[in-house]
Amino acid sequence: MDIGEVPARLRSLPSFAITLTAARASQLVGERVSALGVSKATYGMLAAIEEFGPLSQADLGRRFGMDRKSISDEAVRLDHAGFVRRGPDPADPRRNLLEITAAGRALLAQLESSFTDVQDQLLVALSPEERTELARLLQLIAGPAPAPSGQT
Repeated sequence: MDIGEVPARLRSLPSFAITLTAARASQLVGERVSALGVSKATYGMLAAIEEFGPLSQADLGRRFGMDRKSISDEAVRLDHAGFVRRGPDPADPRRNLLEITAAGRALLAQLESSFTDVQDQLLVALSPEERTELARLLQLIAGPAPAPSGQT
């Protein structure tokens, strides 16, 4: 898409620029994870399990807004590939806990490197300071909505 051919009204909307940027980021990430034979969800799931320790499928689903079937299917794929161990939660045998394996940590390192490369490719036009500021602003936008005035 040639941004110059887009009507000025659209070009002036931050939401339009965010949408285009998200589509480009998704494309780049999709190409990288596809080359590694995993899904886009893999990086986030492995990162969460590595950072927070063993997590239930339900906890992961809530963290990433994934439905029960999608998270279960992804957990099965990661388990069969040896990237996580899936087993009953000792506190509640009805739930499965996912624990990262050594192979999962190795894959996470590969994904981390790939995602860093994607950030560099996506943000090539920005200086390091601009990248930091963009990340800060996007986190403000993506974060929780502020309470309406007069409410706490």
